[in-house]
Amino acid sequence: MLRRTAVSVLVFSLGLVASVDALAQAWPNKPLRLVVPFTPGGSQDVIGRLFAQKVGEALGQQVIVDNKPGAGGKIATQEVARSAPDGYTLLLSTGAQMAIEPALSSKAGYEPVKDFVHVVHLANAPLVLIASPSLPPSTVKDFVAYTKANAGKVNTASTGNGTYTHLTIELFKTASGADVTHVPYKGASPAFNDLLGGQVQSMFTTTASAQPYTSTGRVKAIAVTAPARSAMLPNVPTFAESGVDLDVSVWVGIALPAKTPPQVVARLNQEFNKALATPEVKEKLAALGTDPAGGTSEKFTAYVRGDVERWGKVIKAAGITSD
Repeated sequence: MLRRTAVSVLVFSLGLVASVDALAQAWPNKPLRLVVPFTPGGSQDVIGRLFAQKVGEALGQQVIVDNKPGAGGKIATQEVARSAPDGYTLLLSTGAQMAIEPALSSKAGYEPVKDFVHVVHLANAPLVLIASPSLPPSTVKDFVAYTKANAGKVNTASTGNGTYTHLTIELFKTASGADVTHVPYKGASPAFNDLLGGQVQSMFTTTASAQPYTSTGRVKAIAVTAPARSAMLPNVPTFAESGVDLDVSVWVGIALPAKTPPQVVARLNQEFNKALATPEVKEKLAALGTDPAGGTSEKFTAYVRGDVERWGKVIKAAGITSD
C-alpha cells in the first residue's frame, strides 16, 4: 500500500512538472496584459507603454496595457497577486506598492516578496531637495545647520503622508539631524504652488519635476538622492558628495504572480533587458528623468527585499500609518 502510494505521488509530481514545462514551452500563445497602477499619461504609464511595445514585438504577442489606478496602487497590485501564475498577467511595480504600502497598512492584501516573482528592475527616478531662493543655505551642510539654528521653522512639503517624499524627509532627518517640519499636501501641484508662494521653504521631488523650476531660477536645487549626479541636473551634487547617506529613488519594475514557471520568468527577464539596452528606450527614459537599471530576477528580488526592510524601519520609527 505504501509502495503504491509512493508511486502515485511520484506519477503526480512528474505529471505536474510535465504540465509546467508544456505551459512554458507553449508560452506565449495569446496576448499578455500589463497592469499599471496609475492613470494614463503619467511617467510610470509612459514607461509601461514603452516596454509593452518593445517586449510585445519581441514575443510576437501584443502586451496590452491595463490601467488600474486607485487606493494608492493597491487595487492593481492585489489583482495581479491573485491572478493565475501563467505568465500572461504582469504588474508594473514600484516601491510605493511593494515596499511602502504593506508597511503602512496591515490591510494591504498582499505580501511583496511572498506573493510575487520580481522579474526585472527597469528604472530609477532619483529625488532632489529643492528650496526657495529666499532661503539662505544652498548646500546640504548649510541647510542642515540652518534648520538646527531655526528649529521647527523650516517647512518641508511632501505629496502626502506615507508617500515617497514624506518618507524621504524622515530618512533625511535621521541621516543628517536636520530639524524640519513636515507639511503634507494632496499631490505635487499644491506642494509646488506653496513652495513658489513662500508658504513652505523646501521639498523633495523627482529631478524631472524640479528641472523646469530650477532652470528658470524659481527654486534652487540643494542635492540629489542618487548615488551619481543626475544627467537632468548635472551641476547639482549628490547627498553622498555632501556627506549625508541618503540614497533614494522611485523605482519601477516588473512583477508576476508567485509560482509563475521559471522558464517564463527567465524569458521575460531576457526580453525586458534587451529592450532596456536599445537606444530608443534609453533616450525616452532619460527624457523622463529616470536611469535604466536591468539585471537578473534574483538581483531585483534582493533589491525589493532590502527596500521593504528599509522603509519598514523608517515607517515604524516615525509612527506613520494609513490604517
